[in-house]
Amino acid sequence: MSTRIVVEWTRSSVRLAVAEGRGAHLRLRMVQSRASDAAADTPDALRDLLKGVNARAAHVIGVISREQVITRVVKFPTTHAGELAQMTELYAKAQLPYPREQSVMDSVLLQQHQGFSTMAIIACRRDVIDRSLSVLRQAGLPIALFTVSSWGILGWYRQARPRDERHEPALVVNVDDARTDLVLIAGESILSSRSVNQGVQEWRGAQETAELLALEVERSVSSIRKELPGTEVRSLILTGLGPLTQWQGALTQRLGLPVMAIDARHPLKSWKTDPASPISPVVVGGLALSDPHTLLNLNPPELRLSLRDQQQTRELVKVSGLLLGAVAMGAVLLGVEVARQQHDARHLDQVLSAVGPTAKQLQEHARFSRLVTTTLASRRQLAANLARVFQQTPETIALEALTFERARRELIVRGSAPSTQAVLDYLKQLESIEGIAGAELKYSTRRMTAAGERTDFELVLRPRSA
Repeated sequence: MSTRIVVEWTRSSVRLAVAEGRGAHLRLRMVQSRASDAAADTPDALRDLLKGVNARAAHVIGVISREQVITRVVKFPTTHAGELAQMTELYAKAQLPYPREQSVMDSVLLQQHQGFSTMAIIACRRDVIDRSLSVLRQAGLPIALFTVSSWGILGWYRQARPRDERHEPALVVNVDDARTDLVLIAGESILSSRSVNQGVQEWRGAQETAELLALEVERSVSSIRKELPGTEVRSLILTGLGPLTQWQGALTQRLGLPVMAIDARHPLKSWKTDPASPISPVVVGGLALSDPHTLLNLNPPELRLSLRDQQQTRELVKVSGLLLGAVAMGAVLLGVEVARQQHDARHLDQVLSAVGPTAKQLQEHARFSRLVTTTLASRRQLAANLARVFQQTPETIALEALTFERARRELIVRGSAPSTQAVLDYLKQLESIEGIAGAELKYSTRRMTAAGERTDFELVLRPRSA
């Protein structure tokens, strides 16, 4: 069973989520939080939350809040993955508000249409990641991944997702203790996200809270229409802290959209929490139940390299263990096989000693039979070739002798023809015979006879191998 730990801290609290299991059996076991107003207190608060949790072998995910990152939606004229990576990197170097070497970045494909790709580029200052990494190391946590809080909302939405997909894209509004996240989700992807630096206490203390929330939703809708033309919000999901059902009706009237208020705890099943410090479990709970490979990765390059080396080392150790086990099992099986073969060999020796003379006689008979068969086949082939030669010999050609040279496997044809051209034509006819591999004119001589001028010739035919 594997353990996954998610750590997030806001202006007012540090929270921890623990999930155990694998794949479909992954379950959220605990969500805890501690009040923490100062960054210096964060490691101590984390160590307090980690009591009773085996963090040494856990997969740890650190959360960077949405307001600490910048997002740019860019349209590139390609759909090729390699070209997209290059264009994204060039855009980041030219357009980020801080130097590329002082930032960490990842990108997400939003849309592809007619040869164009719309990408979301998410970047964060390197010093923000370094401070977070330092806090986790002080708390004794082996960090595996830094991601953005919006992806926790996506993980929660996957658990709470309405079955009717006609309500997508859905804008999820998560009200937390120190901020409010607005994330537009369709299917398994985040299309847009923004964060408001205002938590549940500020909303409760403000008059006309629903009106203010509606204004923030309208700002998000306006931003979405600008970044992704043609994309419209079809529903609104309220979750997190606060009087959600009280705000639901007012938002429905104001926005003209179907609004659902969903208890943040309900989709996360059974888990333990500390009621003394109320927080929204949406981000940490959603990340704890998400596949890490699907999350945005804001790890610095050296951390990615270190984690990759660790993964390769673990895989090497695992493979080595399997190899040693296979070798040991193979040695046992080899010993059994050797013993069996030795027994079979002794039995075979006994059988061979008994049938040896008979086998020798059979071998001699078989050798003689093969020799006879080969000789007969050769004779049949020679006879067939001679028959074909006679068939291909025109009446104008006078054959004087046909000789078979066994050593060279050549058929010698001697005769006379009316002319040298007739000899050449005859040679071509013999080359076309099925059983002849090649024909060669050895010599031709013109002479005078009582019947007129004749050309004597000698041809060499090489039969095909049987």
